[in-house]
Amino acid sequence: MNLTCLKSGIWQAELRVPKDVRPVMGRTRFAKSMGTRDKREAVMKAVPILEQWQSDIDLARSDREAFVAKQILTKAHEDSVGKPSATGASQGHLEWLEDLPPSKALLYEAIEWGSDIPLPAYMSAFIKSHYTKPGTQAEARRYILEATIFMPTLPSLTRLNAQRWLTEEESKDLSVRRALKTMQKATGYLAEYISWLQYRNLVCQSLTNPFRGLHYPKALARSKQYEPLSYDEICLLRTAAESRGDELMVAYIDIARFTGMRLSEIGALNTDSIELIDGIACFRVKSDAKTAASANRLIPISKKLQSLVDLEHLDMKNLGTAVGKRFGRVKKHVLVDGEDRSKCFHSIRKFVVTTLEQAGIPEGVAADLVGHEKPNITYNVYSGGSSIEQLSHAVEVLERRQQVI
Repeated sequence: MNLTCLKSGIWQAELRVPKDVRPVMGRTRFAKSMGTRDKREAVMKAVPILEQWQSDIDLARSDREAFVAKQILTKAHEDSVGKPSATGASQGHLEWLEDLPPSKALLYEAIEWGSDIPLPAYMSAFIKSHYTKPGTQAEARRYILEATIFMPTLPSLTRLNAQRWLTEEESKDLSVRRALKTMQKATGYLAEYISWLQYRNLVCQSLTNPFRGLHYPKALARSKQYEPLSYDEICLLRTAAESRGDELMVAYIDIARFTGMRLSEIGALNTDSIELIDGIACFRVKSDAKTAASANRLIPISKKLQSLVDLEHLDMKNLGTAVGKRFGRVKKHVLVDGEDRSKCFHSIRKFVVTTLEQAGIPEGVAADLVGHEKPNITYNVYSGGSSIEQLSHAVEVLERRQQVI
């Protein structure tokens, strides 16, 4: 490790530039203060910096024009955004930081940006150009911000730092460790982001996308199936939401337990979602639902649900994500096993499917009601779907099985 302890006790990273590339790079050495007297901390900070310096040396040696282009581009970025702020990074590139809640901003304000461009600097433009669904946009933003902890700036985009993100997740306790598919999805967003940066010439074209071809630790927990809530548990959660004055959550719970709709599907409901089909009031699920089988499906509205929810002024305000988070907090206080992540708002949907199966409702009808693919090719490919009368009967079964509230 190329670290030198200065007279002040501060550690400094250093790297000599080989003679053959000095004319190209215009320097004989790299040097940067790590800003700490703790050697272990200095080593951790120095690793990505030294790796980036070595990457620049390799680029200058293998492709002089690409290196010069990168230097010009970096200089152009610095000139276009003005002088650095007190934190080092330009104010223009820290707009994303100002939009964060204070509690989350603290995670990033401690980072020494230097004169480099923060990883999320172009995040908003990328998300706006790539994704249209609010949920997907929020997800991409969350993962890019999380990756920033491990690679705060564009020069720190290395395979080593990307792998550190996965290693950190692997080291977490099994109860909070995320699934393999979740981390693959997270790195997928980052891979798209880096490709977009390259397309826009915001990072070097010769940069190897650090999120392509990653090694995913075997210890990452596989997806854990959600468990259905019991009717008694749903009643407890609904009562708790009611006692807290959270009328919106109560409405979400009621719609979920009588229809089996997903959280995002409920969030898209408003008065325009209600249609009268053969004299039966139905919800029309949004056209951009999770799957083709889910989109545009009709769900009869039970009489009990009509008495609980004000259909004339229905507006679920697209607040499914916020309601889901509040539901999770209430669950931790109300249920005996509330800390278990296998029970969440989606578990109400599991309750609906379980109730329909135990009541002897044909699987094809249940699939049409909740928006699942049919289990066999005959019904899946050739059937026109269950009738409104069949779906209405399934909803009546759900109603009869929930007599307390």
